[in-house]
Amino acid sequence: MSSLYFQTTPAISIHAQLTLPTQSNSQKPLIVFLHYWGGSSSTWHKFTTPDTQTSLTALYPTLAIDLRGWGKSTSTGPAGVHENEYSITAMASDIATILSQMKAESNHENPFQHGFVLVGHSMGAKITIASLSLLSQDLQALLRGLILVTPAPPTALDLPADMKAQQQVAYESEEAIRWTIANVLANPDILTDSDTSLIVQSSLGGNSLAKKAWPMYGMQEDVSRQAAQALGAYHDLRASIIVGELDVVEPKERVEAEVVNFLTRNKVEVTFKTVKGVKHLIPLENPVSIHEEVCKF
Repeated sequence: MSSLYFQTTPAISIHAQLTLPTQSNSQKPLIVFLHYWGGSSSTWHKFTTPDTQTSLTALYPTLAIDLRGWGKSTSTGPAGVHENEYSITAMASDIATILSQMKAESNHENPFQHGFVLVGHSMGAKITIASLSLLSQDLQALLRGLILVTPAPPTALDLPADMKAQQQVAYESEEAIRWTIANVLANPDILTDSDTSLIVQSSLGGNSLAKKAWPMYGMQEDVSRQAAQALGAYHDLRASIIVGELDVVEPKERVEAEVVNFLTRNKVEVTFKTVKGVKHLIPLENPVSIHEEVCKF
């Protein structure tokens, strides 16, 4: 696994972890992972490390990105307080820039040789949809599909005051994070101790601006119009959408109404899967369900 940094603006550097397939004859697309609010590139470790049941590293190149203010991008994110600095559009711009830089710099081990698939979780799924309008034409031609895991809608979402207040303090301390995991994010009977420790580390380690941005203005951002216009340039694009049966953060009904319907209206071929017994953290609660969708590409 290679640790890389990408200069997405003169002031901002974004960290990512890249793996190349160990099988030399692989003809699989690059799998690009975008984590949830509170996560990091490590959220995807069950896919990007070789010693797990759901590892993709034998056949697929993978790129797991630390979004602005999270993981190893914590100290390299913007330090100001302007609303656009941790907006969905700004983070989507980071993704488009990273992919453009990677493609331009690819050598004989070109991870884009067989295209790429965007895998977004929750906030990362909203960033995935927003990035569709920012990808260059050559990247648009290489995009094979989307996998959206418990996706936040591309339209504006304004939660009730009590839920918004809970989100604003969800990652303030280890105690608060453990409460949020057990009562909101996951089925605690499924997670291992190491899963919980990883979540705590990722959520606690985010910088304060990134923690505040999603409940304060990220979820209210509407990226649907730009995405809808961009989808006209894509041909035969397909999306797999995965939701948790018990998810209270992005309930199945809202995902169907605001994500599935949005994509189907814009000529995307959508498959929809509900995973029983899990909540919001499917990459850790039930990675097999995501692995199955990736292996369709």
